[in-house]
Amino acid sequence: WLENMGWLDFLCSSHIIYPRLVKLFYANLEKTTTCVAKSFIPNNHVEITPKIIAEVLGIPCSGITNFNDIEKSEALGVCLECPDFNPIMTVTSGHLPIATRILLLIVTNTLLPREGSHTFPSERDLKLVACIKNDTLVNLPYLIINHMLSKPNHILYLMLISRILSSLNLDLEDEHHVKPKTKQLINKDGLKSCNIKFEGGLWMKQQAVGIAPVREHGIRVVRDCDAEEEEDGDYGQQFEMRTNVARGSSSNGSGATLESLQARMDLAQANIDYIRGRVDQIYDNQATLITGLDTQNTQMAQLIQMLKNVYPQHPPPGSSCAIFHAYHVFL
Repeated sequence: WLENMGWLDFLCSSHIIYPRLVKLFYANLEKTTTCVAKSFIPNNHVEITPKIIAEVLGIPCSGITNFNDIEKSEALGVCLECPDFNPIMTVTSGHLPIATRILLLIVTNTLLPREGSHTFPSERDLKLVACIKNDTLVNLPYLIINHMLSKPNHILYLMLISRILSSLNLDLEDEHHVKPKTKQLINKDGLKSCNIKFEGGLWMKQQAVGIAPVREHGIRVVRDCDAEEEEDGDYGQQFEMRTNVARGSSSNGSGATLESLQARMDLAQANIDYIRGRVDQIYDNQATLITGLDTQNTQMAQLIQMLKNVYPQHPPPGSSCAIFHAYHVFL
């Protein structure tokens, strides 16, 4: 999938990071309504356009720039690989097949990175994953800049910005830099949190003790970069993961507990939002019903008035009612 999109080389590549320059880039990032990231670092103005990103990373700069034409239900069907699903269900990463879950990790950690829990994918994340699986060409450079501009208070795309700064022929010889520690495609901790491990050239879902792991065919690693087993470290620099990843063995328990708590809180919030939506829908239905009753009352009043106009209150002469009325008047 990623090779068909033309993104595989970019995802497998590695580049040193200039932390100070990246922070300065975001600190001086200008507000703009165009798809151009304009900033300033010491003695240099920097402008990053989709074309520059495409040239530096060697990826296409064509395709769709938004997902407005893709229905959420359609994206869910592609991601879940199941045409019959509950459209109101709260989809988590655990519902996805292993291959799709790995794509989601790539989207939320590298392509369009975000902070917080990754248990509940956003609608945009699901639509991008669906486009990747369907080989729908997406203008990734355009999405990257828009994502960068929409989150100026977050330090995203460290390697990408460092790589672009290096391509501008700036004097970076004395600049402090950090070298990534791994060339793996996916962060180990991110895969472990999804109960996924790599074994025998295949990605497998870890089962409970005593149960053989389930192998998912067709998810072979394209490169040998995953065969390099380096010591566990801060893989966040390579994949621009959250800063709370891989803090050490002493904090693994508390980190897992916090992650589980965050997932439960996210699930509770999703349920609350769903209930609120249902209540709002009930209120809307009640308002529609009241409006319909008011319309019926108005129509009934108009009908009564029309009948009164056709049949006046005084009966025609010669009728029994008219004689009775005249008799009472005479008396």
